[in-house]
Amino acid sequence: MKIGAISDIHSNWVALNQVLNQPNINKVSDTYCAGDLVGYYAQPNEVIARIRKEKICSVKGNHDAAVVNSTPSSFSIHAKRAIDWNRRNLFNDNMDYLSSLPTQIRKFVNDRDLLIVHGSPKNPLSEYIYERDIDELFLEFYFDLPPDVIVLGHTHRPFVKKVNNTLIVNPGSVGQPRDKDPRASYATINLNELSAKIHRVEYDINKIAEKTAKELPRALSDRLYEGR
Repeated sequence: MKIGAISDIHSNWVALNQVLNQPNINKVSDTYCAGDLVGYYAQPNEVIARIRKEKICSVKGNHDAAVVNSTPSSFSIHAKRAIDWNRRNLFNDNMDYLSSLPTQIRKFVNDRDLLIVHGSPKNPLSEYIYERDIDELFLEFYFDLPPDVIVLGHTHRPFVKKVNNTLIVNPGSVGQPRDKDPRASYATINLNELSAKIHRVEYDINKIAEKTAKELPRALSDRLYEGR
C-alpha cells in the first residue's frame, strides 16, 4: 500500500495543482499534508479548496496558525505581509477549515503506526527538524514507542531516512522549495516495504509569481526561480 505526502504549499495553487495531477500520486490510497497550506503567496482559497475537494488529511503548520490567530513578531517582514494579506483575503469557510486542523495526526494505516506533524513531535508548529538531526537519539528523545512512519514538514527540504524500524520522511515543499531546486517536491511512501521516494515536478512559476507580485513583495516571487 502506498500513500502520498505533501507539505508547505504556502498558497501556491499552481504548484499544488501540478503535484496533485501527477499519475503516481493519483495511484496512492490516500495523501496526507504536513501543514502550511497558506502564507507567502496569493492563492490561499484555491489551495484550501483543492485540499478539501481531494479530502487530503492535513495538520496545521505555523503559517496556518498565524493566519488563524495572529502574526508572530519573529516572522520576517515579507512573511508578515503575506500572512496579513492571506488573512484578509481568506473566505470565512476556509478560515474555519484552517482553525479546525489538528497539530498532529497519529493513526494506524495498513497496520503501520503513522505520525504526521509540521515541526517536531514535541513542538508540532515551530521546531525545525533537518535530516542531520535524525538518529537513534532523536527517536529516544521524542518517543517511548516510536511510530513506524513519521512525516515532517517546515524545513522545505526533502529527505528520506530510516532509523531502526522507523521511516522518517520530509516530502519537501510544494510551494516554496529551499534546496536550490525550484521544482515542486512531494513524496510517495510504501507502507508495506517501509520505504519512500521523493518526487520533483516542474510547474509554471511565472503564473504564481506574476499573480503574487501584484499583491505581495516581489522578493517572495523571485526566490521561487532559485528554489531558496
